[in-house]
Amino acid sequence: MKLFSAIIALLTICCNGSLFAQSDFEGTLTTRVNMAGVDLSLVTEKIDYEKGDIQEQLETLYKTIPAQDIARMQAMMEQNPMMGLAMVMTPPKATIHVKGKVALAKTRGLGYEIQHYHNEQSDEAFLHTVSLIQPGEAVTAFYKPSQGYDALFTDDKRITTDNFNVERSPKTAEVAGYPCAVSTYTPKSLQSGTGSATGIPSVQVHKLVVYTSKDLPKGINFSHPYYLPEDNGIMRIDIYLNNAAEPTMVYEMVSVNKAPISDGMLVPKKTEPLYELTDMNYGMKLLGIMMGGMAAMDMGDNDDWENE
Repeated sequence: MKLFSAIIALLTICCNGSLFAQSDFEGTLTTRVNMAGVDLSLVTEKIDYEKGDIQEQLETLYKTIPAQDIARMQAMMEQNPMMGLAMVMTPPKATIHVKGKVALAKTRGLGYEIQHYHNEQSDEAFLHTVSLIQPGEAVTAFYKPSQGYDALFTDDKRITTDNFNVERSPKTAEVAGYPCAVSTYTPKSLQSGTGSATGIPSVQVHKLVVYTSKDLPKGINFSHPYYLPEDNGIMRIDIYLNNAAEPTMVYEMVSVNKAPISDGMLVPKKTEPLYELTDMNYGMKLLGIMMGGMAAMDMGDNDDWENE
């Protein structure tokens, strides 16, 4: 159950829903997630699953990453093995088509592909996950946006002023060509020495730096890893999971293309049966698809990651 909850939480990095404050935005967003300063979409987007030899392809692609970046990722995972799970489970890039109150997010992780359809007009949403290693393996969950997002955002992903201090900076920053206000969220308290049932250190947020633009609607916030009390479009979140000077992860919009979106670009994929997000049968099927990606990630000794 805890692993299933962790997977759902990690999937929210590219696929969560939230209420649209405006209904007139139309266009395509491109998002990126960096882990320890490394853009892993340079790996995940280049794997040819029809070609096979996934491990061999991975070894070749990882050798294109600078040695200092690999060392930084390894150090992060040694400090907390949950970061290795997060790296495998987190799709590093997403394309999101938005038309009014309807959105369709598409993303590819290591060994799987996700489509998340979110329609507030019809009050329906579908989360479709398919294996890229075994294309016949797919599963779809559904939920109603009007009933809230507790099944999508775990408690540690719902950030409120009850448990976080918020500092609004007078400075601004630019993200994807948009001027942004900058806010810093810090927890009012941290639990020291907290670990999971398996003895693996738990992941706690030490700080979030949030960039918002009044030029974009709150509705784009469905793509974010945390549910934040912001009234404008969130363009970037710097996520600090320790006391390091640099963020552990960075979620950001890298491009915003305002252009017409056809109805054909907003057609959801579904498989039968449709599961509720909290259905354990859904969780087991989703876990099986994710484990396929983790198996492909097994590249033997850490030396395989190092540049020669």
